[in-house]
Amino acid sequence: MAAKQKAFRSPKYLKWVKSLPCCMCGGNADDAHHIVGIGHLGGMGTKAPDSYTMPLCRQHHQEIHQQSELWTDQWEWVARTQARAISEGVEV
Repeated sequence: MAAKQKAFRSPKYLKWVKSLPCCMCGGNADDAHHIVGIGHLGGMGTKAPDSYTMPLCRQHHQEIHQQSELWTDQWEWVARTQARAISEGVEV
């Protein structure tokens, strides 16, 4: 059996993500939210790699964890965050 791959972790990248506006309201982001509820990328007892994060204010961060119907929007928000990182030359 293959060894489990270690997830990408980068405090520098998370700090940059938190400097962006909240994906849901455009306000100041307090948190770099790791994608949840999507296959093996996040779920009970696991945390998605830091490259699968998006900026959220505290209120919306709490809401996305409480309302699974918001989970489908995460892919778009992660893609937009990654696209911005690439365009700004941020290391992911």
